[in-house]
Amino acid sequence: MFKNMGWVKRIPVRTCALVVAVLLAPYTASGGPIPRIRVEVFSDAPTLHIEGRGIQLIDTYRNLYLFKNPGDSYIVMSAGNNGMMVNEKLYAARIVTLLFSGGVVKINDRLLRGHLEIANIDDSHLVVINEVDLESYVAGLINAEMPHDWPLEALEAQAVVARTYALWQKGRHLNQYYDMDAGFMDQVYSGAGSEDTRGWDAVNATRGQIITYGGKPILAMYHSICGGETENSEDAIGYRYPYLRSVKCNFCRIAPGFRWKYAMSFRRLARELIAKGYHLSAVSGFKVLKRSRTHRVTIARIVTDRGNIDLDGAALRAVIGYDKLRSTLFWVNGKDGTLLFSGRGFGHGVGMCQWGAYGMAKKGYTYKQIIHYYYKGVRIERMY
Repeated sequence: MFKNMGWVKRIPVRTCALVVAVLLAPYTASGGPIPRIRVEVFSDAPTLHIEGRGIQLIDTYRNLYLFKNPGDSYIVMSAGNNGMMVNEKLYAARIVTLLFSGGVVKINDRLLRGHLEIANIDDSHLVVINEVDLESYVAGLINAEMPHDWPLEALEAQAVVARTYALWQKGRHLNQYYDMDAGFMDQVYSGAGSEDTRGWDAVNATRGQIITYGGKPILAMYHSICGGETENSEDAIGYRYPYLRSVKCNFCRIAPGFRWKYAMSFRRLARELIAKGYHLSAVSGFKVLKRSRTHRVTIARIVTDRGNIDLDGAALRAVIGYDKLRSTLFWVNGKDGTLLFSGRGFGHGVGMCQWGAYGMAKKGYTYKQIIHYYYKGVRIERMY
């Protein structure tokens, strides 16, 4: 979630045909309804392979059946001109509702539960939106965000943090077609296929619990490894949140990859910049211009034949690659046209350090203690 990137840019609703009324459950105190989360599980699928029982495909706006079979079915769908291809037959439908029996349906490589909508937005790709209740959503992501064999207190902290982050995003995107995407830009949601007993144990043990500040859900950012100290929010994302304050963290030093190295040639860096749309032919230098209080790089300068390019830390990682430049907590040396990066941590460093949560849980800390360690001045409240 937000682990490796900056602010999430949403795809706007492109046509009136895609404007769907979304019933949003209000944020209420204990005893209120369970909110529902709309997740974009596929954003640009050229083809969908759908397997399940009791499948029905219904034109959402005209309430007409495109497909209906009470038994087992295998369907191939793709976008067509102003419609959708279902088993090679074109239907004039821009958005369909997928119903099924048996609890789950398989779409491409994912098992999904809940309400599903499939939309054709550009006559070449399909978008799949999965609407589920918040508890099922957290159960479908917890094992993708944290290993299932980690201590239960760490998993419970992850469940509360993930639930809170989803609510914050839901409140931020009220006028958009979905609340979250299913990739690491938000939270890695794998659906019903990743659920297991330990994940559900963590979800059920913290049912309805969220982190609040001033009575509202917080932006519960988290990352994999902080590298010894978390970051103030304003130094990573440009906005100061009073609860996202830097804290020392000695708990994540046991993490594999706590320290890392990466070598990159000037030539390779030039290619990556060109691929991102920058106009240049060659790179001849690299310099760190500014660091945050925790020594993370906030501004770096790349010297090219077309002038200097100054990038903030998040943009630099986007150019080089999030899995290569694993964090902005790095130092760099240049030698023979090659940049030698050495650093600590993995991710933006703001909020909960997941490996830190692991280390704390191993030492006997509870999930509430973990949360209060990484998020300052907050409360843990049960909203339903």
